[in-house]
Amino acid sequence: MTALAQDQLTSKLNRWLSLPHVMLALRGTAVLMGGVYVWAAMRSHSMNADGISYLDIGDAYMRGDWDVAVSAVWSPLYSWLVGPLLAMFKPSMRWEFPFVQAVNFAVYILALVSFEYLWRSAWRCQMARLAAIRGLLFWPERAWWLIGYLLFIWATLTQIEIWSVTPDMLMAALLFVAAGLLLRTRAGDVRWSTFAALGLVLGLGYLSKSIMFPISLALLGVALISAENLRQSASRVLGALTIFLAITLPFIYLISVKAGHITFGEAGTITYLRHVNGIPFSHWQGIPPGNGSPMHPSRQVLDHPPIYEFGAPIGGTYPIALDPLYWVEGAETRLNPQRQTGLLLESALFYIDLFVRQFGGIFAGVFILYLSSKIEKPAIRVRVRNWSLALVGLSGLVLYAPVLVEGRYIGAFMLLLMADLLGNISPADRPGARKLITGVTVIIAAVLLANLAYSTLQGYADLQDNPAPATQSMASHPPSWPGEVAQELQALGIRAGDPVALIGYGFDSYWARLARVHIVAEMLDSDAEPFWNGDDTLRSEVIEAFAGTGAKAVVAEYVPAGTPMAGWRQVNDTNFYIYLIR
Repeated sequence: MTALAQDQLTSKLNRWLSLPHVMLALRGTAVLMGGVYVWAAMRSHSMNADGISYLDIGDAYMRGDWDVAVSAVWSPLYSWLVGPLLAMFKPSMRWEFPFVQAVNFAVYILALVSFEYLWRSAWRCQMARLAAIRGLLFWPERAWWLIGYLLFIWATLTQIEIWSVTPDMLMAALLFVAAGLLLRTRAGDVRWSTFAALGLVLGLGYLSKSIMFPISLALLGVALISAENLRQSASRVLGALTIFLAITLPFIYLISVKAGHITFGEAGTITYLRHVNGIPFSHWQGIPPGNGSPMHPSRQVLDHPPIYEFGAPIGGTYPIALDPLYWVEGAETRLNPQRQTGLLLESALFYIDLFVRQFGGIFAGVFILYLSSKIEKPAIRVRVRNWSLALVGLSGLVLYAPVLVEGRYIGAFMLLLMADLLGNISPADRPGARKLITGVTVIIAAVLLANLAYSTLQGYADLQDNPAPATQSMASHPPSWPGEVAQELQALGIRAGDPVALIGYGFDSYWARLARVHIVAEMLDSDAEPFWNGDDTLRSEVIEAFAGTGAKAVVAEYVPAGTPMAGWRQVNDTNFYIYLIR
């Protein structure tokens, strides 16, 4: 190759690797990967138990049923988004869950835009910091964006999970904007408009998830402590706090009235009662003892096998899930040292897996760069300013640790932690330092890509995990989509709003949402074995107990192969059956 041809190739390569082209490629990759995940979720009619409650609450807001709509457990903002869209477009039964997944994709795009705002603010903030210090290096801008986008894709697709019908992605989008505004204040932006925007975004963040109430206070506290001019910053932080409270206090008042005490959200209380105190997820009857007495438990209408009725006063698809606070009223949160220690150990193992197995290579590379960085000993206030995002991120990890840690809870906080961990690297400009940065960039990218590949392949395997029908005449596979059961109910004359009973588990009976029926009684699948193996007398007692609840039909989920089901209507060739109560 001639020198001229080599120069032309180098010039063309530099053009293709220019920052605008790199940014376009990274954005396209993020949108494409999110689209593939959502497409897979739409094809499988993906839904989750929490999502049914958010959809029901969205419906309640649209019809003005405030007693159902205002919930101390389920935050309102996601329902405010999905409810009006469902009311406006009215998707058919087959398209309702895919439509919700399309809304999730739009929220993902919002999170992508918010992330860019955060990551660009972090870049500018570090450039401003290093401009005052000679002889230090920082990530090349293309490397900074490559690492950032891979972190974003990892956090949103593998941790928050784009297909999950929950407000976690919406909260992440608002948290990213708030973090970007915090970085602007770190860089010296003390305009009233910046702090007003911060208060507004934090208020919306609380309405997306109640965990954002303490997180918002921590973020505002960090903004105050790290300010250069404390007196000037105090007035602006107070203004942001005023706007935040103006948005949050009306809803806090409504849920406090409903809960009977001052609260900014009872999701944590419900989780604590279940995971620490051992109160069951459904049909608490006062067992285990020592946790108080239920004021209005679901009513047990048959002892063997146990059948519970809960048709009133809570409505919705599955009343136990729609208002869990009502069914556990009377419970007392008590410290259980043994169980609490076990949960802390589980959280510690989760974080060890995250920080060692998944991110161990990243931290090793970052540690090497810190060893070559210039050691500074700034004042405490400056340290807080430089590590403000990390402090907010760590506060999120710590708040979840005592009870329950899941990827969707901590994905956004991990990104904030990594932003400061990467952003405060400033190795001295020595021979080989630039090559070291390039090498660490390659390591970080390789680790994140490996994590993404593993999660993607695991998700694909889960989608393919569909057991084949048994060789017996009785089918043993579930419906291919929840609408099969809903359509069969309609064909049998069951209409929207009709009460139905269930042999199964109402939390994930998504067919009931599509059929718009009201589950009023159930026999849990864990208690159903006596029914499957029982004689005609026992079966008659069960049907009679279900009939006494007012149910018009009984849906049996996951019927064991070979079980005699005379008088029941099979849903296509699945192991779901329907019994009409006449």
